[in-house]
This record gives sequence, C-alpha cells and structure tokens, in this order.
Amino acid sequence: MFAPSSRIVTPKAVSDLETGRGSLLESVSLTSTQSGIYYDFGLEVGGVVTIQFSVSSTDGEGALGIAFTEAKDWIGPVSDSSSGIYERKDGALYANFSSTGDNTYVMPDEQLRGGFRYMTLFLVGASSSVTINNVSLELSFQPTWSNLRAYQGYFHSNDDLLNKIWYSGAYTIQTNALHPSTGRAWPGPDSQWLNNGDIGPGNTINTDGAKRDRTVWPGDMGVAISAAFYSTGDIESVKNSLEVLYSIQAEDGLLPFSGPPLLATNSDTYHMWTMIGTYNYVLYSGDLDFIRDTWAKYLAAMNFIVDQLDSSLGLLNITGYTEDWGRFYTDSTLVSAQMLYYRTLITGSALATWLGDTTGVNSTWLESASKLRSAINVRLWDETSGAFDNSVESRDNNTGLYPQDGNALAVLFGVVNATSDQAQDISTSLTKNWTPIGAESPELPGEVSPFISSFEIQAHLFAGQTQRALDLIRTSWGWYLHNENGTQSTMIEGYLVDGSFGYRHDAGYEEDYSYTSHSHGWATGPVTALTEYVVGLSITSLAGSTWQLAPHFGDLQHAEGGFTTSLGKYSAAWTADGDGSYVLDYSAPEGTSGVLILPGSNQSERYRVAVDGQSTMGEAANIELKLARSTI
Repeated sequence: MFAPSSRIVTPKAVSDLETGRGSLLESVSLTSTQSGIYYDFGLEVGGVVTIQFSVSSTDGEGALGIAFTEAKDWIGPVSDSSSGIYERKDGALYANFSSTGDNTYVMPDEQLRGGFRYMTLFLVGASSSVTINNVSLELSFQPTWSNLRAYQGYFHSNDDLLNKIWYSGAYTIQTNALHPSTGRAWPGPDSQWLNNGDIGPGNTINTDGAKRDRTVWPGDMGVAISAAFYSTGDIESVKNSLEVLYSIQAEDGLLPFSGPPLLATNSDTYHMWTMIGTYNYVLYSGDLDFIRDTWAKYLAAMNFIVDQLDSSLGLLNITGYTEDWGRFYTDSTLVSAQMLYYRTLITGSALATWLGDTTGVNSTWLESASKLRSAINVRLWDETSGAFDNSVESRDNNTGLYPQDGNALAVLFGVVNATSDQAQDISTSLTKNWTPIGAESPELPGEVSPFISSFEIQAHLFAGQTQRALDLIRTSWGWYLHNENGTQSTMIEGYLVDGSFGYRHDAGYEEDYSYTSHSHGWATGPVTALTEYVVGLSITSLAGSTWQLAPHFGDLQHAEGGFTTSLGKYSAAWTADGDGSYVLDYSAPEGTSGVLILPGSNQSERYRVAVDGQSTMGEAANIELKLARSTI
C-alpha cells in the first residue's frame, strides 16, 4: 500500500542539487554559493508544505526558493508545469528574510502543490547561509478521511508486480480526490500557480489529476469511477462530480466537456461518458434518489444525443461536438462515439428499469441500441483487418486507421460478442500496436495512452485473452511503476513510445513535456481489470444485490480480492494448480445472490465441479448460488 499512515508526511532523503550527494535529513546547510538541495518524499504527495529554517548570515534581502516536480527530470529551481499557461513555467515560491534568526514558512493554502515527489530549495537575493531544520507536508487529498489506509477494497496475487500496480492505482485515485475549493484556478494566474478554484459541491470531489487539471472531466471518470469503487470505495467524490456536471447542463441538454472553472464544451463523447458514469455510480451505490432527482436532466441529455443520429447511416454524427480525450482524427462518424452511444443506450435502459419508468423509454432505447449495433458492424467493420475503421470517412478514404479506443470499446461494451471470432480478431489486432513499453495508440501516433489502454486490457479479458491483458499490464503500467524518473507510486497520464514523458506534446500541450500529469485517474484501469476480471468478482445490480464471479487465471497461481457496498462486504479467492484444477472461495452478504462462471481446463472436455463437497458433471459451469459463502 502506498497511502501514508499519517496526513503529515516528511521527506525520505535530501541531496545536493549539483552533485547529487545525499545529506542527513535532520539539519541541512544551504549557502548562496550552492545551486540548491532537493528533497525526495519517496512517492507522490500533495498539500501544504511547512519549512523551518534558520538564517545564520545574510547581507540583506534574501529568499529561500521552493520548487516542485512529480518527475525527476525537472528537479531544479523551476517547478514542472501545472497552470495551463504554456507560455511560461510555474516557477517557484519564496520565503523572504532580511535578517538572521529562526523562520517558519507555511505555504499559502491557495498555492498548495497538488502533486509532486521532489521539492527543490535554493537561495536568491543577498549572499546568505541558512540551515533547514525541518520539512513537513500536510496532505490535502482525500480530505474527508482521517485514515488514508481505510480502503474498502483489496487485491492480492502471487505476482508482486501486479499487487503493486493495483495499489498504485488505488493511491492515484486517492490523490485525485480533492476538496472542491482546491481545484486549479482558471484562467491561470500571471505567474506561479493557484489551486483555489471552486470545482463543485460537497467536501470531496473526483478530479482528473493531482497536479493538474484538478478539474472534473467525465471521460476520465469512465475509468476512475470503477477503480474508486473497487479500491478506496470512495463514491461520495463521484456523486459530487456528477452533480456539478448536471448543474451546468446547457438548455439544449448538452453536458459539459469539463467541470468548472474550466467549463470546456462541445464534446459528444464526454457528454456520453457523464451518462455512462451516472449508471456506474447508481449501480455501485444503489442511490436511486440521485437518478430520480436527476432524471429530467438525464432525459434531456439522452434527447440531445439521440437527435444526432444520421438516419441514412444509422450512426451518430458528432459534427460540431468533436472534442475528445486528445486523439487526432475525430471524424463525424467516429467509431468510438458509436460504441459510447451504444453503451449509453444500454445503461440508460437499465436506469429506466430501476426507476420503474412507465413511459417505455427502456424498450425504446434497447431497440435503438440493437439497430445501432447492426449499423456499426455493417458500416465500420473491416473483415480483412479484423478491426473497426476509425470512421466512415476513414474507411472511404482508405486511411487504414483502426483505432485502439473504438476497437477496445467494441468488445468491452458488447457491440461484438465476446465469444465470437470477431472479438478474437480485435484482440489480435490490438496487439499489433504493442511496443516494449506499452500499446501505441494509432489515433495518437507515437504515444501510449493508459486511458485507452485501460479499456484494451479489459477488452482482452472480456474476450478470454487473459494472458494478453496481464502481459500488457506488466509491460505498460509495470514499466512506469519501475521507472526511477517517475513517482514510483501512481499512474501516469501518458507517455511517448521512446520512453519520455512528453504526452500530447504535439497534441495540445505545446511541447511542454513537464506538463504531463504523473497521477491521473484515467490510467487506473488495472484496478478494475484485476478485481472484476482476474479475481472475477463484480456486481450486476443495485449495490450488489446480485453479483457475478468469473475468474480469469492466465499465468497466475493465486488471486484474491474484495470490495464493499452498502449491503456489506464481498470477497473471492482462487488457487490454480498446474493440472488445470482450481479451488475457489467466495463470500457475499446474506440475501444477495450470484452467478459463478467457471473456466474449465479444456472447453472441449467434460469436467467435475464440486460446490461445498457436492459434485456435478457438465460441459459448462454456470452455477447459480444464493449461499453467502461457498468453496468450489
């Protein structure tokens, strides 16, 4: 577990900025002749810094400069970028002094640093000598928790790397849970940075990143909501994020591309991610009051997107609303938008059913989803390549672009049958983009997107290609977790296939490699993948009144995990032997029921299943159980 045991943390090491030579933390000397020193907190942190220092000599007006960075690459007197003003750097904060004596500097609350691992101290102004006596940090994230280790979920396997990856995802989710008064200010200040933006209601809210943007982005929540549920269990932050998005819905029903104060607009895909996120929140929480209170706005959102259907094609036309996650080539009939529309219709129907809606929209939306599914497969499937085209425009122009996002979502959202040859073709096609450090995204060439790769690993698992999913998790997320230049504790927004951190350097980030967020919730897909698919435990109706257990082994010998809902605790554990046999234990709250979908050693053979010692024979192993716990 990466979460600290206390809300007050201290550095793990201090080194000379020029030589890299380490010093004792207890008392560190710094003179104007030095370049500076830097402190390493050992992992991603964020909050308000307090520095106690003594000035032993000074010739006049001087200052102790303080700069921050998440990655080792930008250790120095200038902080990495977070403000969103690409024309300048974030610079540093300064603790001024003019005489000898003891001083205590407390970072202003509005300038708390949301995410960093390294802090550089240096002297400016008059020639001076100081001694740093103490450095501490009050963590600002997960503001409603006194115990940062009070996770409602857990995961463990015989693979220590996967265990660490799961917990780095959980910790990333924590660092993205902020007090709503500490979002990034926008427009950005003329110098330095400000984190006093009002970003939503309540006392805690789910955002995109610790350092930046510290803003609600619904696309990011497409990954982060499930990861939060399975790990920390913090769905209060999710609810507040959804509430702010609906509160600024446009009159025509369009939901925002981002929350305040940025207030970006004109994205059909993020509009639909908000709607899908609404379903996920209600599924995990069982909070029908929320959707009941929001239903009129939800219907307006659905009407807005339904009106964009091109009846001549049977596909969504997103012209005018093409803002997306940062990819290139967002054509009018973008394939990923079709997949999201399908999922929106399916999940909308479920919400209507849970509400007891009597207007018939649930059946109407299901019928629309069926027609859309057919149109997608007819107009966008390329049999030769075994993948979906990027769009009708892309197909007609023979671009040969078969995007990672649309194809991964096609399997994950059920636009293609997971057991079909088509799903296997997509899984195979996706592996053609793999590099030694992750999956290059064809729609964002030269870059690895952990956001879209989060859907890819789940698509491989959904298609029964467990080993591919495990390999990609180890290759991509394992690479960053072991990268000595990163935080070694959280999940990065993205990176280049050459191993540098310049994500989107040529796609909106103006060649500022230090702007990349190194703790980004949209990258936390392995949390969901390892719990929901590898352990195999998921819920299938409100708050887990029904659930499913469908483990995936791959090359693992053991995995276990669990989570908590308002109904109680759920857990499962399995151990696989080399002969193809395995033992599975589970526990669920009394009064709930589940379906076990158990893999066999060879699907062409009959095999024996024993439930609590009672054996059955069969060619399939879909077993309905209402017992709170059993051994299989």
